[in-house]
Amino acid sequence: MAIIRNFRPDDVVAYVRLVNEIDELEKLGKATSVEHMKERLGQPHCHPEQDIFLVEENGLLVGYAEIWCETEIGRVILDGAVHPAHRCRGVGNSLLEMAIEHGRELASEAVQIPIGQKMTASQSFVEKRGFALVRRHWQMGLTNYGRAALPALHGYELRHFACGDEEGLCALQNLAFADHWGFRPNTTEEVRYLVNTALCHPEGILLITEGQRMVSYCWTIDDAIGSNKGYVRMMGVDPAYRGRGLGRTVLVAGIEYLRERGMKDIELMVDSKNPVAKRLYQSLGFKRKGIILWYQRRLSPG
Repeated sequence: MAIIRNFRPDDVVAYVRLVNEIDELEKLGKATSVEHMKERLGQPHCHPEQDIFLVEENGLLVGYAEIWCETEIGRVILDGAVHPAHRCRGVGNSLLEMAIEHGRELASEAVQIPIGQKMTASQSFVEKRGFALVRRHWQMGLTNYGRAALPALHGYELRHFACGDEEGLCALQNLAFADHWGFRPNTTEEVRYLVNTALCHPEGILLITEGQRMVSYCWTIDDAIGSNKGYVRMMGVDPAYRGRGLGRTVLVAGIEYLRERGMKDIELMVDSKNPVAKRLYQSLGFKRKGIILWYQRRLSPG
């Protein structure tokens, strides 16, 4: 008989095994390692023992639901799955209802779920339970990249991140994304933590500055399973400095950094309603690889 319970710290190894088994079968791009899972769950303001529910059957984990709290912007984000061999037994529905109720307990206004465009069964599942499509994000990839010359910078400096830049990077990121859908302002504590995780290398965060002011950045990270794939985690430009080519320059610098480290594929995510960013990425050779559909269900008070 299956039971649903809260995550415990000693579940990490079995939890990673479940995530990777599901990913191997369904190619969701969520494969990870124990080290990176521990870092992910150790982030500031992350409470896995309260916000992750596991399905256990005969001593084995067969499903999970993660609730990521972003009540500052009125939402919780739900990610989860049930092993294909244990579906069609009502487990997924029970997990979803538990997650929705937990969202209410956290005083969230809405639950949002990102689902890959090809996951039609998952889309149908949530639509039948009151979720509606509210946004699309493009997954874009770059291969066979030909080296591009960095545009000349006049009055600016291109440099790598250094210890002590955390507060400035946090402020720039919050400023650059203040008007973007689904962005929750970060804290300096969160930036400091992420900069020191195994997937991140300080020299892989490229900054453009004017004097002491950070005006543009490109934050690259490694793949969680050690493949020859790198990611542009975030990149942005101070709104007061847009239209000067700084975004293109810092992105090229980030791509060059990943290429020099042997990354054969580079991926990033972009809002489908951001035509300026899409044109920039396409001009450098990025192509759309997939679409993430964001579903939402508004919550009424419990």
